[in-house]
Amino acid sequence: MPEIAPENSPHPVSLSTVRSTVDSKSQTKDNRRVRWFKRADRWFTRSATMAGAIHEGFWLGSLSADDLDAITGDHYRQSQEYASPQHNQRGLFDWETAVVNQYFQPGSRILVAAAGGGREVLALRRAGFQAEGFDCSRALVQASDAIFDSLGAPRGVAYCASGEVPSGPALYQGLIVGWSGYTHIPTRHRRIAFLRSLRNRALPGAPLLISFFPREGSSRGESLNYWTARICRFLLRGRKEESELGDHLGWCFTHTFTRKDVEDELRAAGVRLVHYSEVGEGHAVGIME
Repeated sequence: MPEIAPENSPHPVSLSTVRSTVDSKSQTKDNRRVRWFKRADRWFTRSATMAGAIHEGFWLGSLSADDLDAITGDHYRQSQEYASPQHNQRGLFDWETAVVNQYFQPGSRILVAAAGGGREVLALRRAGFQAEGFDCSRALVQASDAIFDSLGAPRGVAYCASGEVPSGPALYQGLIVGWSGYTHIPTRHRRIAFLRSLRNRALPGAPLLISFFPREGSSRGESLNYWTARICRFLLRGRKEESELGDHLGWCFTHTFTRKDVEDELRAAGVRLVHYSEVGEGHAVGIME
């Protein structure tokens, strides 16, 4: 190996040593750039999260519950997936099947709220239940009519205004709020009122199945979202209803729940919680008292 003897140096320096020194300096620069990127990326992510939470909070504090309903309605009116025959003929999800088999009496009469294009109604009828439903989206009700007609089956989904339940006697032996329908209802007051109206259509002891987006605690983003909404509601004289921890606004309004939230709201509506799970999707079963 040739050696390099720098001028005025008593010790020769090998070429490999020089290369090693150069490589080490280059690696140090590369490591520095990597650290800079990671640091910048963390700050960017935090800033984006904070900006998103403030944006959500501002509008959650400014828009009324009716406005939030309208935003959710627009999303489902434009949805091709939830109106499609493929989605509505796919049957019950695995977790829905398990709950229905355990808590609902075979062949019983079931009312499905937030029935959309009729997925649950079709699946329940095929399983031997007497099922019918309602939904507040005219577009989805029309889609369900077309699907049921194409199958030569009696129509199963009727239109009902948002937050309301079709009037009638208490004759249902089971109740289901269609997949994620409960999570789209803004404000605790409205959710409890909706459950009470459903309860009026059911016989004593009837099971009720709801599904929702669960949450374990509150992240910094959710807390910032919540406090921004409260401040904007006060300063801008926005929505009349209190903002809630767990509210979110994107392509539609959603509310996330802890187990305590679910149990408290069911109890307030006269429903006793008997099953809670986050397997598959967040869902709970209550019994009418």
